[in-house]
Amino acid sequence: MAGKTPEYITLMSQRIHRILLICNSYDSYALEEDGHIEAQLTSEYAALNLSNPPSIDRVESTAQAMELMENGARFDLIITMYNVGAMDVFTFSAKAKSLCPDTPVVLLTSYSKGVYQQIKEKDHSCIDYVFCWNNATDLIIAIIKLFEDSLNADHDISMGVQAILLVEDSIRYYSTYLPMLYRIVLEQNNDSIREALNEHQQTMRKRARPKILMATNYDDAVAMYDKYKNNLLGVISDVGFVMHRGENSSQEKLDAGIRLVRHIRSLTPKMPILMQSSQESMREQAEALNVGFVKKNSPTLTQEIADYMGHEFGFGDFVLKNPETGVEAYRVHNLAELEQMIKVMPDEYVVRLAATNLMSKWLKARGLFTLSDTFFDMSLEKDGTVEAHRKALILAVRDYRINQALGVLAQYDKDSYNDAIWFAKAGRGSLGGKARGLAFMNHMLQKYKMYDKWEGVRVLVPRTLVVTTEYFDRFIRENGLSFVINSSLTDEEILSEFVSATLPSELLDTLRVFIRCAPKPLAIRSSSILEDSYYQPFAGVYSTYMIPRTDNEDQQLRLLAKAIKSVYASVYFASSRAYITATGNVLSEEKMAVIVQEICGSEDRGYFFPTFSGVARSLNFYPIGHEQPQEGIAKLAFGLGKAVVDGDQVLRFSPKYPRNVLQTSTMELTLTDTQKTMYALDLQPDRFKTSVDDAVNLALLPIEQCTSFRNLKYVASTLDRENLRIVDSTYPKGPKFITFAQILKYNTLPAASIIADLLELSKKEIKCDLEIEFACNMDVEDGRDAIFNVLQIRPISVDNRNSIVDWKKVDCSNPLILSSCALGTGWIQDVKDVIYVKPEAWDVMNTVAMAREITRINEEMLAQSRQYVLVGYGRWGSSIPSLGIPVKWSDISAAKVLVEAALENFRVDPSQGTHFFQNLTAFNAGYINVDSFAGNGDVLDIAALDALDAEQETVYFRHVHFEKALSICIDGRSNRALIKIEE
Repeated sequence: MAGKTPEYITLMSQRIHRILLICNSYDSYALEEDGHIEAQLTSEYAALNLSNPPSIDRVESTAQAMELMENGARFDLIITMYNVGAMDVFTFSAKAKSLCPDTPVVLLTSYSKGVYQQIKEKDHSCIDYVFCWNNATDLIIAIIKLFEDSLNADHDISMGVQAILLVEDSIRYYSTYLPMLYRIVLEQNNDSIREALNEHQQTMRKRARPKILMATNYDDAVAMYDKYKNNLLGVISDVGFVMHRGENSSQEKLDAGIRLVRHIRSLTPKMPILMQSSQESMREQAEALNVGFVKKNSPTLTQEIADYMGHEFGFGDFVLKNPETGVEAYRVHNLAELEQMIKVMPDEYVVRLAATNLMSKWLKARGLFTLSDTFFDMSLEKDGTVEAHRKALILAVRDYRINQALGVLAQYDKDSYNDAIWFAKAGRGSLGGKARGLAFMNHMLQKYKMYDKWEGVRVLVPRTLVVTTEYFDRFIRENGLSFVINSSLTDEEILSEFVSATLPSELLDTLRVFIRCAPKPLAIRSSSILEDSYYQPFAGVYSTYMIPRTDNEDQQLRLLAKAIKSVYASVYFASSRAYITATGNVLSEEKMAVIVQEICGSEDRGYFFPTFSGVARSLNFYPIGHEQPQEGIAKLAFGLGKAVVDGDQVLRFSPKYPRNVLQTSTMELTLTDTQKTMYALDLQPDRFKTSVDDAVNLALLPIEQCTSFRNLKYVASTLDRENLRIVDSTYPKGPKFITFAQILKYNTLPAASIIADLLELSKKEIKCDLEIEFACNMDVEDGRDAIFNVLQIRPISVDNRNSIVDWKKVDCSNPLILSSCALGTGWIQDVKDVIYVKPEAWDVMNTVAMAREITRINEEMLAQSRQYVLVGYGRWGSSIPSLGIPVKWSDISAAKVLVEAALENFRVDPSQGTHFFQNLTAFNAGYINVDSFAGNGDVLDIAALDALDAEQETVYFRHVHFEKALSICIDGRSNRALIKIEE
């Protein structure tokens, strides 16, 4: 089990809870008032995230102590001074052991030859340790730690925790060494903790600190070494000490330490050993044995031991010296510096490190067991070449740093923020709904270990900084923008006011640090407190801007600040206000957090985009063939995901059946029904301008203009005109079509498996159906893994599927509308109006004008509190006018039923997986797709509507009113819908 990252909660599980301290009033006062012993213990336990620090029961005499124990009191440790009553400590310890054999007894006494002589002459076998005390509290702390380390050694060391073995029988010296060693260990531990990203990691590293084991005789030293040798950082040993437990110093063997060194060398030739002796003549012996040496009475003893531990035990900084000159060549303090050192150090240093376990030992001393074992297992023989070994080392450190950050929501700190902190928040306010969902996904990916679950691909969220709502409130208040909330300014005027205002100075400092650690272009996304909540997702209501990466840091910061302020402004745009009003929320209560995150993708010919983006939902509203609703559905687009969420023509597939794609099942469908255009970020900084259009610097490129892009080979197939077939490769000459065949048919990247797992586990965790946005970059350097980024998660409203309709009792004769492709709320009452696009007026060139007309009609219906059935062709809310009428939800918010119909020469796949459609379902509006030309029995009786008098008629729309409410039934369970005119 050694080598695995331990569950920190199981480390240091056995503690000293109750201590009996036998001392006179003077010593008690010294401990409490001068040493603050209990305060130090409380602080120590709090740092380890442990409750109930040891309690100390004080008595002034051994007689009082004995009375307590005889009356049933039990203790984990007994500490007694020397002169504490008529009953001497030797008699007391014997009686205490007879009552509680397993309770250790420790004697504290000032250094006195007379006292030490008495101890030698008396039977002190029932005293576990004698310590020389000079009124220093740190010795008491060290004694407690020593016993706790002993209690936990077997379990913790088996989990990979390291240890140091101290062999010393001199009371004076081990009383000096122990506090010193613990101080060095804790300083090392505290230094390592600074790299931890949250309280969990801090606690884990604190509990994983190296343990100190002490032996006072040869037999115990050999037994401890043999038992724990695989997890020892090193050994510190005296030269002369007794051979067997219970012997007194007169029986000391002057060469016991030499024997111990030879025993250790026979088992572990490279184990670091530091010998210490009061005899300078032993230095030559130590050098002959190739071990370190310090003289016990050296005035710099503490520093010499600390220096040896730093170099040989892996404590302190990692220092690499020039082997010829002995001059320090490299010094690293943390993992980030270690990664950089490996990148730049010459080949000969790589070879030298490969031949030693110096880095592995340094990592173990810091509690980084997993990475240490990775380094230990690597070798030049395995990796082949020096450069391959170097790359493997760099990748190991990089992967560990990223893995450490996965699942962590770190509070931004300017002193500790670095490029391995993957998800952080600035400010103490709310994350907002979208960022909260992303933080949850970050946690979930780590919980289920999905980062490296699939070979050749890394699954994670993008590098993210969340600017919490605290800064939104400050921005509004400090710039005097509160008037905007109640103003009648246009969207452009609101945006101008916001962009000309100033962000708080400390936020700008935070953003500057972030962009230094984020080498890619950035997406600046809204995360209001109302977004992505249950039943009102606010999907696509607010703006998302993208900015390029620039070499000029000040320019980059200006672009980023402008984008953040533009997202802030989008809260008060007209469409946002209308949506907030329609959902029954209050504008003044809305607050905006902002997500700043790296864009998944790579640069190509002045553009930046991922290999593919997509949306997956756990519930397939329109299953076809073998598909089942609960198996989910996904849509993929080449390039940026705007094509998917805006309802463009992209590829639809079931993660359960990735090879069965209707759009590519025949050559004819491949030519007509696959993606025609793709979105990419234009990397010219001057393309990003202040605009209410958040796609101002996105390029919309026809697929035929993308043939030179590197990413195309992963997603496209070629039309072989000579043989009239589709070839799943881009190498042949001919027109290219976005089929994703390499991924879905040949599994060059396990996208279907990843999506299916994400949906299944997310639904398990959230306990409802949901939608996930993602992007993937396969255009990476040779030897590097593809990156699959999870961008967003939001619950989807499916209450309408709970409506039960008994269709056997429903009269479906003479329908106005009949459909087998619907999502709805059961029976809908009190709707008497139908507004429909006149078939003869339909023209894909005029859909923008149609959007303006229906917006005006919708405003009139809202003013009269009238709901209606809205019938159109193609997709409602599509961003591509040729696929439908490009309205926002606020433009048709009075519609209770939305119908997407087909014409004989105009048929489009039903809406699914778009922001517009997400909001429609959230409002529990009925949705019906009618294709009267598919041969599935669908009906849309336009003639019946045309035969009625129009309440109003425009260029493109006709509005008819019925005296009686329409009979409307939309069954989300069976996907059936019926609308009839009541007689």
